[in-house]
Amino acid sequence: MNADRLEFQNVRPVALVPVTVALIAAALLITAGGTTFGDNGWWAFGFLTYVPMALRWLAGALIVLASVPFAYGWWRPLRRLVIPWWAALPTALAAFWVFRERTWHGDALYKVDLLTKQPLQANPYVWKEPLDSLLEYALSGLVQPVGLGPDVAIALMSVAAGGVFVLATWAAATWLAGSTLRRLVVYTALLAGGTSLLWFGHVENYSWSTAMAFATLALAVGYLGGRAPLWAVAVAGGAAVSFHPQAAFVLPALLVLLRRDRWLRQIVTLVLGGLVVPLLTAGVFWWLKVPPPGLDGGFAGDPQLFWTPMQALAPAQLAEALQNLWLIAPLWPLWIGAGVWGTAQPGLRRDRTFLLLTVAASGVLFYFFAFQNDLARHRDWDLFAIAGPPLALWGVCAWLRLLDMAPSPRAAATLRQSLATALVFATAFTIFWVGVNHTYTLVRPNSAERELYARYRLLDLATLLRQTTITPDAPICTEATGCERVALTEFTMPQSGDTRPVIFAHAPAEISMPLTVPAERSFLWLSPALDPQAWNWGGDGVTFTVQVRSDAGEATLWSRHITPADPADRDWQQAFVPLDEYRGQAITLVLATDPGPAGDDAGDRAGWGMPWLMRGTVAP
Repeated sequence: MNADRLEFQNVRPVALVPVTVALIAAALLITAGGTTFGDNGWWAFGFLTYVPMALRWLAGALIVLASVPFAYGWWRPLRRLVIPWWAALPTALAAFWVFRERTWHGDALYKVDLLTKQPLQANPYVWKEPLDSLLEYALSGLVQPVGLGPDVAIALMSVAAGGVFVLATWAAATWLAGSTLRRLVVYTALLAGGTSLLWFGHVENYSWSTAMAFATLALAVGYLGGRAPLWAVAVAGGAAVSFHPQAAFVLPALLVLLRRDRWLRQIVTLVLGGLVVPLLTAGVFWWLKVPPPGLDGGFAGDPQLFWTPMQALAPAQLAEALQNLWLIAPLWPLWIGAGVWGTAQPGLRRDRTFLLLTVAASGVLFYFFAFQNDLARHRDWDLFAIAGPPLALWGVCAWLRLLDMAPSPRAAATLRQSLATALVFATAFTIFWVGVNHTYTLVRPNSAERELYARYRLLDLATLLRQTTITPDAPICTEATGCERVALTEFTMPQSGDTRPVIFAHAPAEISMPLTVPAERSFLWLSPALDPQAWNWGGDGVTFTVQVRSDAGEATLWSRHITPADPADRDWQQAFVPLDEYRGQAITLVLATDPGPAGDDAGDRAGWGMPWLMRGTVAP
């Protein structure tokens, strides 16, 4: 590559293309993909609503600034910036741990619950991620004596995987880019993507497979340049697949390494080296008496691993996949466009390194679009994060080659400005993504999995009942015992058998309880409902209200009228009430039930089901 072609010049005309790209990118950040205007279709940008608007405007201004020529002089010192791996690695590891995530994604809750309650031999996940499961159990056992849970063990593994990724990124940039500035471009392209969240204490099982799959690709690049041995490529590839089989989609690219004059020896090295870690992992499983995977219902109980072409290309499925791609590789249009252009160039098609990257990117993109998953992509985006780094490396290398082959200085300047603009956008996007997940505990409560979500519970309000003031305090019938207006009981919905504990509160009733709101973000998770035995007793329903009395006065936070005349109201309802405004304050929380508009209290047997004070913020 001609490094001099990338250096910035102080004087050149403003190019329309990079400025247009900058304005579009800035608009995406500032409006959170349109969410600010009520368009919630672009969920990959929805997290930006948690970023202060002032920071989004600042990021937008920096993106636009990067697209104009006079800003380029500020970048000139970067040409002399040298980042040795021994300095980059500890800095990155410290950042990964300090800014680790507080929001858990995908099956993280379920995974931690399994590690807490199930032995390795009974964990249904073990054959989906063999080496990952083995190390998680081992490390969980090591941290348990000091009072730490499996979530900390997984977070430590995630940070360590980030160290491997940083080293692989440093190696790939060193071996592929000739100048310091171009190496910085490769670093930024690889780290500026949603995939990077995997290194920030990510509590899931994709960090190591993603890191090792990319390390395999980086070592393969090194092998083609005479910088790395083939056995190291093979061992890394085998380890990647042992962590999670998804890494297998990078391995076909290793066929590019074969040469006619020594292909047999290379194949033997790849096969034998690739089997080392899988065989060791299987041997440990055998020693620990882990039962083999059952294949009756498909691999590890999954009967359909891949979508059919019609399913994968269905508009709704394709839209979800592209949203996911925006998140893990926010510059994917640039990378795919440059990569496809590169494959059409005869000179690049004969370049074995570029061919290696092309096959690797094609493999992970096939996995990305074709792999079937039971969870929605917005919840399980990290399952597909492995596609981000190979795609970015393929694209940025193609873009730099495109820059070298530009037909004129003006075209080269436009390409440089566009690349700089895009990288600033991706960097801001990634910093915001990591920052939001570190600052917030975003929770998507699911009553069907409430035992798992009890991990976020700070307090069961039912335990405060003895400290409450009840108005009126008169019983609801002549017998005092058994006719309390407010009492602890439970309701069972006959249509589903869903039983939940409730604070029974026959309308009218006002339950005032003293509460010190935690200093962290918190919310109430309530399940208001009408007693099924009174659905047919007449009346016009019950109005449920949540109020707060504080030094600032009284405020109504939530209210809803529920009537048995509406079939949808004959079930548990959901109420999520944020208390962030009262963080650290002593308040009086009021749960009120009132008769309907007509004042008819016939059949007004009501209750506050599962009244939990929760840690975190309810995600939309």
